[in-house]
Amino acid sequence: MTDSTLEFSLGAYHTVVSFSEEFPSIPLTDSVLIVEDTNSAELFPYPETHRMIIPSGEEGKSWTSIERILSRALERGLDRRSLFIGIGGGVVCDVTAFAASIYMRGARLHLVPTTLLAMVDAAFGGKTGINFQGWKNMVGTFYPAERIWIHPKVLGTLPERELRSGMAEVIKSAMLKDEELFSLLETVGKSGGSLKDLSLGLYEKMIRHSLLVKAYYVTQDLREQELRTHLNLGHTFAHGLESATHFKQFTHGEAVAWGLYRAMDAGLSLGLTDPAYAKRVRTLLSRFAYAEHVSGVKPEAIFQAMQQDKKKRGVLRFVIQRNLGDTLLSTLDPAIVKQVIERGIKS
Repeated sequence: MTDSTLEFSLGAYHTVVSFSEEFPSIPLTDSVLIVEDTNSAELFPYPETHRMIIPSGEEGKSWTSIERILSRALERGLDRRSLFIGIGGGVVCDVTAFAASIYMRGARLHLVPTTLLAMVDAAFGGKTGINFQGWKNMVGTFYPAERIWIHPKVLGTLPERELRSGMAEVIKSAMLKDEELFSLLETVGKSGGSLKDLSLGLYEKMIRHSLLVKAYYVTQDLREQELRTHLNLGHTFAHGLESATHFKQFTHGEAVAWGLYRAMDAGLSLGLTDPAYAKRVRTLLSRFAYAEHVSGVKPEAIFQAMQQDKKKRGVLRFVIQRNLGDTLLSTLDPAIVKQVIERGIKS
């Protein structure tokens, strides 16, 4: 790969996404605070005076993490011209961005995503947030980063399961608006090999395509008034599964993949989704070994957990697809929702 950039205008914000062969050089000045989790801190050690380490995984997505970051920023004497830099996966990106967005009503923000999921989704688009009282992403802001650094070589440090987690978001992006990416994923899936064996060039291509799909939505609808909601394809079901299992049983990507299966089921139940397209999606998901049926959780628990999305909008809406690139929002009869969930649970 060669160093290159993509630039996007997100409302009043401007984001530069830089692809780099080398890991970005982080300036260790008095105006910089680095936020990492326990995983990225081991890979990229920085002086303790300049960084804050939060727990890895969903445990770190809490008020406690935000309070610790803000306290460290105050101790360091940072102001709104200071730079918060998040280095890590999706949780680090969400938490760092949230803290930066509320520190003195908005400090500067750079993100260095170190997982595939964060590169294709969490770091870009301005959504920040934490979980609250068991609800997924219930508290947060919209605050795009000034700069996002993509260093694909770091993907070589990830385990297979983490790569598969990110690949689910790549598949979602392809389903929404990228036939070329979908076809590429079908070819990759047919090989049946390990995701760790894919070339960096291929990963860079998939990341670029995914970011351009997301940019189509967020540049037009930063605050998710309508169009951006399409990016939640599979996520209403996924968030219900994650919440019902206390964020411990499934990775976010595994839950999203299960949610994509459910979205196909819902569309078929409504007579909206083309059966041939639904089969194509299911085949692709199965090739990447995503489970269509899960166990260890009760359907009613998932249904109740899904009400968090209803709390956000006043009504529970689902992203349904007629075909690849043909997406709409729909409310569903609760009876249909429960049936769709039950089809995804092993008896």
